Amino acid sequence: MAETPEGREKTEPATPRRISEARQRGQVAKSLDITTAVMIILGGLATLLYISVIVRNLQGYFNRSLSDSFVIQITSQEVARIFSNAIFFLAQTILPLLALIYFFVLTSEIAQVGFHLATKKFTKGLNFRSIFNPLGGLKRMFFSGRAYFELVKSLAKLIILGWVVYSILEKHLTWDLSLIEKPIWEIPEIMFKVTFELITKVGAIYVLIAIADMFYQKRRYKEDLKMTKEEVKEEARQSEGDPMVKARIRGLMRQRLRKIIMKNLEKRADVVVTNPTHFAVALEYKPYKMNAPVVVAKGVDFLALKIREIAEENGIPIVEEPPLAQALYYSVEVEEEIPEFLFKAVAQVLAYVYYVNESQNNLRSNK
Repeated sequence: MAETPEGREKTEPATPRRISEARQRGQVAKSLDITTAVMIILGGLATLLYISVIVRNLQGYFNRSLSDSFVIQITSQEVARIFSNAIFFLAQTILPLLALIYFFVLTSEIAQVGFHLATKKFTKGLNFRSIFNPLGGLKRMFFSGRAYFELVKSLAKLIILGWVVYSILEKHLTWDLSLIEKPIWEIPEIMFKVTFELITKVGAIYVLIAIADMFYQKRRYKEDLKMTKEEVKEEARQSEGDPMVKARIRGLMRQRLRKIIMKNLEKRADVVVTNPTHFAVALEYKPYKMNAPVVVAKGVDFLALKIREIAEENGIPIVEEPPLAQALYYSVEVEEEIPEFLFKAVAQVLAYVYYVNESQNNLRSNK
């Protein structure tokens, strides 16, 4: 089981954040053997099929070159022209094949890990001590358990593939001796058959090796990214924040929200609708200035009691309508207009408040 330098066991699977950071560093579960198998099979077959194009282009190039050989003047300009033509011919002939092989390689890489740029591979986490300490790198390269495993794996692949190649060539051992006796146009066909057999059989063996290596790489990748319990807890704290700090922030936000609610209540509320004790909703309505009444404050339990106290201190009318108070509390947020289905009920409350206020004003004027 994997352990940290401090001796702590890595027993926990990697979190999504750790996997994402590993991908940013270029650490992914992929097998180079799959890429090699693709190069052997697809690249080899593409090269084999493309040989006819190369031969045809070479014939045309030499025909053109030799036909002009008697009239060519050996000057610096002419040599430069011949050299540039040769370079252009080689590029025009070879580059399509190289581009096709590169496409195969790139496709095999993307198929394994997806398309992703490892932006932190050469930047973040660069260990300059290891750069200037070659002995440490050599020690990890030659004296670690993983290095021994990779060495054994490479030797095993070399032995298996060497045996396959030898068995194919041994079967065609008389081929090279009989080429002299065969017509020249039959030689390419024989070479094509032998090369095709080599590519297909070696490629098939390498595919099996690549599949086994892919399972091994995925398993090793998961083991390498495992975390200790302390690392998981630390990452959770960094991602979600310290619970005590979060509780403190929520408390401060609630206090500020209460202050804003109380301020709105004192300055703007025209009526408070209550449950009578569990719910309290303060409404503001200015006829001819507002389309509909607006909720300026609301609360439940302790906050509802506080709203009632402030309303009583500031002479704001309080109306006990339990169904309406609950409907307003659950249907409307602070600073929102009430919905249309509550218009009638709220209008009755406001009409009652206006009636009471008018009656009180008449009594004061009569006195």
